[in-house]
Amino acid sequence: MAKPRLVLKKNPAKPRVSKLISIDADLHEQLLDIKRETGLTVTAIVNKFIAYGVKNVEIEEPHDDE
Repeated sequence: MAKPRLVLKKNPAKPRVSKLISIDADLHEQLLDIKRETGLTVTAIVNKFIAYGVKNVEIEEPHDDE
């Protein structure tokens, strides 16, 4: 009887860029809370947040009172 095959699918590497950003200390603490709760890396969390924001952003013209 033939042994079952072990099939591994290639995971194509996505191009990555490393950029330094500055965020408020309280936002960083909130990210660390999410990291502790989910086990995800801060990088993974931030990437998901940015991807969501880019897809869902609405840009408005400034009002006269602003």
